[in-house]
Amino acid sequence: MGFPIPLWPSAFVFPLALCLYYFLLAGGRTLKIEDGDDLQVAFAQVSFLSGLFGTIWLGIRMPVPIANAAGGATLMVCALLLFEWARHSVRDRGFRIAWSGEVPEGLCEQGPYRFVRHPLYASYIVAFAAQLVALPSWWTLAIFAFNAGLFIHAAFDDERSMARSELAADYAAYRMRTGMFLPRLGKRARARARPD
Repeated sequence: MGFPIPLWPSAFVFPLALCLYYFLLAGGRTLKIEDGDDLQVAFAQVSFLSGLFGTIWLGIRMPVPIANAAGGATLMVCALLLFEWARHSVRDRGFRIAWSGEVPEGLCEQGPYRFVRHPLYASYIVAFAAQLVALPSWWTLAIFAFNAGLFIHAAFDDERSMARSELAADYAAYRMRTGMFLPRLGKRARARARPD
């Protein structure tokens, strides 16, 4: 009697899926969540659970070529490293869950925030790209598109909240120095990235 789930995809797919679940748990421990944030929490749960269950469901039903596994694993490691760097940079700084409309007490320009304004969202998008690379299908493309759209919308919502806050002038200058999800490149961008 054989094992009902093939060992190779399972050995890769379950850790990949657990990484998506880790984003949900660690983000919940890092970001400030208040009683009225139920809808925002639900969006986060739908997002990461769609990735988790999509990864498991597809991963045990389709082959996972080594090249796809290596590409997906590389992207997931990059996503986790960026996530942890950003998470440790904002710990205890009053950063709120997405779509709260609230802003932190001050700008964070440490860690990856020195280069990009939304490294947490960027790490989430890279994580869902890892799923798409590892398990390319219409389903994972749909999961990626849904979640990338969700986090891009959250970033724009955060930007609007910052623009209406007491930090608006400082944030406008910060926006000139940093990219939204990718660092600004070039000599002028590096000059703008240096804090005054």
